Amino acid sequence: MNKKKKYLIFALMLFLMLFNILGCSANGKDNTPTEDFDTFLDRVFATEVQKDTLTLNYSLANPENYGIKNPEVTIGHYTVDYIKESLVASENYLATLKKYDYNSLTEDQQLSYDILKEDLELETSLGDFIEYSEGLGPTTGIQAQLPVLLAEYNFYKKEDIDTYLKMLPQVYDYFKEICDFERNKSAAGLFMNDEVADSIIDQCKEFVNDKKNNYLIDIFNDKLTDIEGLTQEEIKAYETSNKDAVLNSVIPAYELLMETLTDLKGTGTNQEGLCHYEKGKEYYEYLIKVNTGSSRPIPELKKMLDTSLSTNMLKLNTIMRKNPEVYDTVKSLSYSLTDPSEIINYLKGAIKKDFPPIPNVKCSIKYVDKSLQDHLSPAMYLIPPLDSYDNNIIYINKNPDYDLSQIFTTIAHEGYPGHLYQSVYFRSKKPAAIRNLLSFGGYAEGWATYVEYYSYHLAGFSEDVADFLEANMAANMALYCRLDMGIHYDGWSLADTAAYLKNYITDSSTIKLLYNTMIEEPALYPEYGIGYLEFMDLKNNAENALGDKFALKDFHKFLLDIGPAQFDIIAGRMDNWVKTVKKAEK
Repeated sequence: MNKKKKYLIFALMLFLMLFNILGCSANGKDNTPTEDFDTFLDRVFATEVQKDTLTLNYSLANPENYGIKNPEVTIGHYTVDYIKESLVASENYLATLKKYDYNSLTEDQQLSYDILKEDLELETSLGDFIEYSEGLGPTTGIQAQLPVLLAEYNFYKKEDIDTYLKMLPQVYDYFKEICDFERNKSAAGLFMNDEVADSIIDQCKEFVNDKKNNYLIDIFNDKLTDIEGLTQEEIKAYETSNKDAVLNSVIPAYELLMETLTDLKGTGTNQEGLCHYEKGKEYYEYLIKVNTGSSRPIPELKKMLDTSLSTNMLKLNTIMRKNPEVYDTVKSLSYSLTDPSEIINYLKGAIKKDFPPIPNVKCSIKYVDKSLQDHLSPAMYLIPPLDSYDNNIIYINKNPDYDLSQIFTTIAHEGYPGHLYQSVYFRSKKPAAIRNLLSFGGYAEGWATYVEYYSYHLAGFSEDVADFLEANMAANMALYCRLDMGIHYDGWSLADTAAYLKNYITDSSTIKLLYNTMIEEPALYPEYGIGYLEFMDLKNNAENALGDKFALKDFHKFLLDIGPAQFDIIAGRMDNWVKTVKKAEK
């Protein structure tokens, strides 16, 4: 199971959603907007997308078409003051947004309005929890994602190489800000526990282990061969500049992070869930809302998870009673397709029955560098620029711990009809550009998890086997999410966790591993599991409302047309969609 999100643009993790809008301060007496709504959104996008160079490069292939000329080259900032300034700007931006007459907006504009309004109202609540924020993590942390994002920095033209080489030396100062942030967390008694720190330190060691052969050097050199018009002298000069930046900025940045985390080990005051901190429970509630896109309170989410777990366990038992051979079949399961490219080509055709078409695009399969294999998931998809989505990349991790013979459903998650498919569909509809900068992990990962489970029915298995695999994965996901909430919201200790798991898992080492996994990155599993359940709830409601008028392909088209958003907003639009379908059938 691809259980971690790695495909997101780097800057989205760096509080990209905390807008720092210039010229958008509110005037308490003047409630008249100074520009039309679309112009306003375009200006917001143009301002935000160039706040750091990585975001700009991953978002736009041709920034000049969006009025962006000579943007500052910066990797961004990670300081308390920067976040506070962004929060103030977000409040001003929200006030400006509210000046617009909602009823005068088009349907698409109203959707953008609703999404932005709800997003900013949630974001501005971060003010009480700034020092609780954590940019580091064994899997989704900045230090884990940055190498891949640097490696895949887009070189569309020669100027992009120049920009990259101006940005790369800034990595050290950026990591220094991260280290200072961690020291502030330590002083406040909020530093991570030692096991999490050790995991991150080990990851950094792997990355800097063979300095002169660091893969950021080799991959840069390889990419230069694809740039037309470079002379041999230019290529040599670029290679020298890149190697110097990697050896004297990037690697020292990781060494500084290792030293800082080593120094701070032992200063953490809490070895258990977030709720054991003074404001930890409230912060976890905030994280759940941000990560899942669900507006439901946690007690309701726990009930959803409990219902999913019991329902899917019942399905498993029912299938095994009906067909006792299923369990043995699943234990020795093999997929007829194991090559990632072949799987992608197969799925492109297999999904046509239940999913609307998308433009024909290319997908390259690449492999995670050995120095990163221990800390990244089986596969990840990198979202393409909104104005150049023809070329897509899926990374495969050849870590021996991952059984790549079982990669079929992972490719469905990352490719078709998962992240790649959904991203291309959304971009092809040309929504307001600002929506491409907003991160809705619950929608993105919920969709990818939903279609991952759907893909069992495309793998050539019998219906009983496919149903068993789907129910098993859904039950496991519910269990993991329930652990996350039990540990971080209810305050479960390791012993409490073992007691909860007694009917499912008894191996103490496995229980400890699960406990530590939840401690490492709170609210990560719910991004997948709650997102999945929200999609299933939408589907069930649509089926109940439409009866025999329900068509799965039309339902999928509705979800894809709405695009990434909060689930309460999607549910509200679905009510209107259901009415439209009923009316059309009369």
